[in-house]
Amino acid sequence: MATPTGTGTAPAPATLDDVLGSACRARAGAVAVRCGDDVLTYGDLHDRVRATAHHWASCGLTPHGTVGLLWENTSACVVAFLAAARLGACLIPLEPGTPRPRLAALRTEVAGPLFVAAHEARLRALDGDGEQDPFDACVPLPVDAADDAPAPRGRPEHGRQPGGGEPPAGASPDAPFLVQYTSGSTGEPKAAVHTQRNLVNGGDIYTRVYGITEDDRILTAVPLLHSFGMVAGLVTALRAGAQLVLLGRFTPARLLGALAEHACTVLVAAPMAYDLTTRTAAGSRCPSPPGALRLCLSSGAALPPAVAHRARARLGLDVQQVYGCTEAGVIAAQHPGDGAGADRGVGRPVPGVRVRIVDDRGQEVPEGEEGALLVRTPAMFTHYLGHPEATRRALHGGWYATGDVARLGPRGHLHLVGRKDSFINVGGKKVNPLEVEQVLLAHPSVAEAVVWGEETGETGQRVRATVVARAPLPATELTSHCRARLLPHQVPTAVDFVPVLPKNSMGKIRRAAVRGQAPRQAPDRTAGPARPGTPPG
Repeated sequence: MATPTGTGTAPAPATLDDVLGSACRARAGAVAVRCGDDVLTYGDLHDRVRATAHHWASCGLTPHGTVGLLWENTSACVVAFLAAARLGACLIPLEPGTPRPRLAALRTEVAGPLFVAAHEARLRALDGDGEQDPFDACVPLPVDAADDAPAPRGRPEHGRQPGGGEPPAGASPDAPFLVQYTSGSTGEPKAAVHTQRNLVNGGDIYTRVYGITEDDRILTAVPLLHSFGMVAGLVTALRAGAQLVLLGRFTPARLLGALAEHACTVLVAAPMAYDLTTRTAAGSRCPSPPGALRLCLSSGAALPPAVAHRARARLGLDVQQVYGCTEAGVIAAQHPGDGAGADRGVGRPVPGVRVRIVDDRGQEVPEGEEGALLVRTPAMFTHYLGHPEATRRALHGGWYATGDVARLGPRGHLHLVGRKDSFINVGGKKVNPLEVEQVLLAHPSVAEAVVWGEETGETGQRVRATVVARAPLPATELTSHCRARLLPHQVPTAVDFVPVLPKNSMGKIRRAAVRGQAPRQAPDRTAGPARPGTPPG
C-alpha cells in the first residue's frame, strides 16, 4: 500500500509550503483539488500558490500582515490559504458572508497591513454603502484557479517588492499563522492562534490514525474555514498526497453525486450533513452504498444515534466520530477496528495526544470516575489573540483545560459527560443538561432540544428547555414525559418551543444564542412542527 507523502527517511515537513512542495515533487501530475469542473494537479496547485504569493507580496503583503479570507469551499480559496502560508502572513478564515462592520472590527484586532481576499461577488456585496474600506487592500480571487491574478483594491502601495522576481518564502513553522475563531457555541467566540507546525501535525495524526494515502479521494462536505474541514480534509489530503474533492456549496444531491462520480474513499462531514444526506438517499431510486467509500468521519457535534443508524444503512459503513476543538485540534477518534457500540465513547486519544482527568484540586481521578478533561497535543494553539487572561485560564503548564467533564473507560476510550460550565445549580444539586436533553430527544415529537440554566434572581437556577418539535406537542405532555424519566430537580420548569435553533455553518447549535433569544414572557405551551434545518455551507 502507498504511504503518506513525506514519510520515510526524509525530514518531516514543518510548514504547509513544505507539505505542498513534498507532494508536488512526488506527484506533480496527480489531481490535488477537484471542485466541479475546476481541477488542479499538484503541479498546478504549486504554481498557482507561488504566483498568488508573488502577486500579494508585490501589493505589500508581508510576514507582518494579515489576510482575512472570506473562505468558500473552492479551489481558489485553497490557493489563497496556501499563498498566505508561503508568505508567512497571518490568516483569519472568515464566513463568506462576513459583513463590513465585522471586517472593520478586525482592523482593530490585528497589527500590520490587513488584506481581505474573497471571490469578486463577495467583494461587490461589501461595496454597497460606499464607505472607505476599513482594510489596506481588497484582493479578488480568480473566478477559477487558472485565471490571472486580479488587481487589488484599496491602498496596496506600502511594502511593494522591487523588481519582478519571486519573493522568498517567509514562513516560520512556529510563528503565528492561523487566527481561528472558536465556534462560540457556549459563549463569546475567541481567536485561537495556531502555527503552521500545529496544522501539519494535525494532518499527520489523521494520516496515521486512518491510514490515509495518495490513493485516497477525500470528499470534504464541511467548511474548510473550520478546524475539522481544514485539517481532516485539506491538510490531511496535502500531507498524504491524496485528492481533495470539494462540493462548493453543500447539498445532499451534490454529496451523493460526488461520492459516486469521483469514487471517493473518505467522507468528512458534520452530523447535519449525514442527517440530510441519508434522508435524501432513503428516498432515492438507487440507495445502494457507494462502492469505493471506506471511511466516514463526523465532528462538530454529537452524532445522534438515529442518524448514525441511517448512515450505516445507506452508506454501508459505521460513521466514526472525531472529538476535538479549535484550540487543540483532534483529541480522540473512533476507529473502524474498534467495532460499534456506545462503549466506544468518542474514541481513544489519538497518537501524540495525552489526556488527564482531574478533580477540583487538579488531582487525577481513578479510571471510570468523572472529572475535568485536560489535554496536551502537538496540534495545540499557542494563545488567544488579545485575551491574555483567557489564555492563562486555559493553559496550565502545557496542558489545555477543555472545559469538558469526561471519564476514561476500561479500554481507554474517552467518554464525554458534559461541559463543566453548563451544569445547572438547582438548589445546590447539579443537573447535567445533556442528560435532560437525551430524555427530551427520546420523545417521538421532539426533533431538537437545548437545556440550560436560567437564573432565578435568588441563589440558584431553574432548568429551562428550548425545543424544536416535529408535530404539535403540548408542553404538559413533554413535562410528564420528563417526570417519568428524571429526578424532580432535573425536570424542566419551563419549555420554549421554537421553529429552528441558531446554528453555525457546521450545524453546531449556538447554545449561548439560544439562551439570549429566550422570551422573557411565559413560554409557549404548545409547539407546531419544525422548519427544515439549514445545511452547512
